[in-house]
Amino acid sequence: MNSVSMLSNLSSPAAVHGAPFGVDVLRLIEALEARGSAALYVARDDKQAATALKLAEFFRPSLELIRLPGWDVLPYDRVSPSPAVAAARCAALARLSQRAANAEPCLVVTTASSLVQRVPPLETMRASSLSVYTGGRIQQDELSSYLSVNGYVRVASVSEKGEYSIRGGKVDIYPPTGEEPVRLDLFGDEIETIKAFDPETQISTRTLNRVALAPVSEILFNEQTLGLFRERYLAELGSPVGDPMYEAARAEIRRGGIEGWLPLFHSHLDTIFDYVGSNALIGLGALSAEAASERLSQAKDYYEARLEAAGEERQARILAPEHLYLTDGQLSAGLLSSGVARFHAGQGEGGIDLGGAQGRDFAPERAQPEINIFEVAAAHAKAIHDAGKTVVFGAWTDGSASRLEGVLEDHGLPDATRVYSLEAAQKAEIAICELPLESGFETDDLVIIGEPDILGDRLAAPRRKRKAANFIAESASLNPGDLVVHVDHGVGRYVG
Repeated sequence: MNSVSMLSNLSSPAAVHGAPFGVDVLRLIEALEARGSAALYVARDDKQAATALKLAEFFRPSLELIRLPGWDVLPYDRVSPSPAVAAARCAALARLSQRAANAEPCLVVTTASSLVQRVPPLETMRASSLSVYTGGRIQQDELSSYLSVNGYVRVASVSEKGEYSIRGGKVDIYPPTGEEPVRLDLFGDEIETIKAFDPETQISTRTLNRVALAPVSEILFNEQTLGLFRERYLAELGSPVGDPMYEAARAEIRRGGIEGWLPLFHSHLDTIFDYVGSNALIGLGALSAEAASERLSQAKDYYEARLEAAGEERQARILAPEHLYLTDGQLSAGLLSSGVARFHAGQGEGGIDLGGAQGRDFAPERAQPEINIFEVAAAHAKAIHDAGKTVVFGAWTDGSASRLEGVLEDHGLPDATRVYSLEAAQKAEIAICELPLESGFETDDLVIIGEPDILGDRLAAPRRKRKAANFIAESASLNPGDLVVHVDHGVGRYVG
């Protein structure tokens, strides 16, 4: 039995060696295809999760991918997750809640911080999903009520996910599951047409037969949840007198930080393990288990800090970490309940060996000014290709991929071809693809050379004085999730 077959048949935790980042994603996908059902890849942070998604798209463009980010706020923060993150989480949870047992394979990519976070009950997310279709019937008041209850915000003109507007018989909605907003044209209670449109120009781009709507908030405001909220608030936090957050929630107003009371709106909370199912194959990327434990420790520290600042638990009006996060024991139990592969880049004793290795680092050649680093990289790629392996240069951005293509052509690789899938790369002489890897990797039949392998760590480059006019051009090097310092607004996070 080969290593991928062993991986696909996992029913208990196993150490998996020879699996640097990239190799672990590839082999997990191959094992998923053999096993069926769903697989969960846990990255150590958002940046690695975004790269894992790009790798998965490259390896298998037709595979269903579900992105499940964690909240982009610190534990016990007084602000809510960004609307984009909240919408993405709800879209992922809604999709998982609707998957049938015999559905086609799918890969869920999440982070260590998301893994330890409790989520709304699976049944609630399934019941909160709504599908509308051309020729179907729905009352406008009924649709408006659904959108309001499930966290959508009414605006004059739709531009972001989780927004909707109503103008006569036209209802514009930007669902968290879609790439574009949709316009429902109602005649009475009949849906005559559904069209996707560009939010900037408001021009229709295509006609749809059906659109799936999902919540955009994990907290639902309806009679049942608000009744439960009142009961559980009194039981857990005491009298609500003088609490503006409580009064806002009673009035169905979502104030910043209300997600910290998520358990009060549900009879119980589930975990990601409940959503992916007991037969799911789980892959823990390098350092992700440690990152998950660190998140739990961070939650405990922040909880104690809030208590100390408030003087007592009920005065702080916050819930203990075990209400919002898994305990250490529950995390361990979840990782012991099904096939869990703990990926390690290096070699080790026992377990499964995938045979992968870190790619070549051209640091010694970079240290010698008389050596042309691109000539060395081109010669290395030729040698690998002549040995019968597929060779791919992974560039950080689309722009750097175009530049790399020109540079390699000038240094002996005129046949380097831009590709967008592994299948296309296997047919090319030498391939170039947008893959923002920190370092490349090698398997028995594939070598990916990362841009940093050739040019070095991007963050280590000396600072240059930059003109404001160059900012737009240079922003192409940013990745969603990167921290930035804005000249006017200070520290922030780049979201696209």
